[in-house]
Amino acid sequence: MGVFICAFTSSGKSTIASKYKNVIDMESTKYKYLNYNESERSKGTTRIKNPDYPQNYFDELERIKDLYDYILLADGVVYEWLIQNKYEYWQVFPNVDLKKEYYGRCLTRGNSREFAGWLMNNWDEWVDGAKNDRFAKKHIELKAGEFLESVLPNLIKK
Repeated sequence: MGVFICAFTSSGKSTIASKYKNVIDMESTKYKYLNYNESERSKGTTRIKNPDYPQNYFDELERIKDLYDYILLADGVVYEWLIQNKYEYWQVFPNVDLKKEYYGRCLTRGNSREFAGWLMNNWDEWVDGAKNDRFAKKHIELKAGEFLESVLPNLIKK
């Protein structure tokens, strides 16, 4: 079974998943909303919630958990599910002092200012929560300029 990686917004989940065959980015948005749009610009816009969420997302995680070495997650709804099912997971989060860098990453990748602002408004709470998650098997703190690709071992190129 693969390792679930709870990784912070703008940490390089989509990039690493596109480069390595043993990694999948399990973006929850397409399970969470009926009017899903893959564009980063759509984050922070008005959407129609899928009534099957989060169970439809959990079902898909269950289906793919043995197909990849790393399953990348960003939605906090998964924590209780991971703990209840006794699945190993790691927390990957930025150093708390990198708030400005991550704001810039959001804008560079095409997120709206509203989405980036939402991240900044929750920054300290979320970084602290990841850093102090007592159920995570491993905690990896990203330094300035680091992305997931630089901290995950045994990546297999596509």
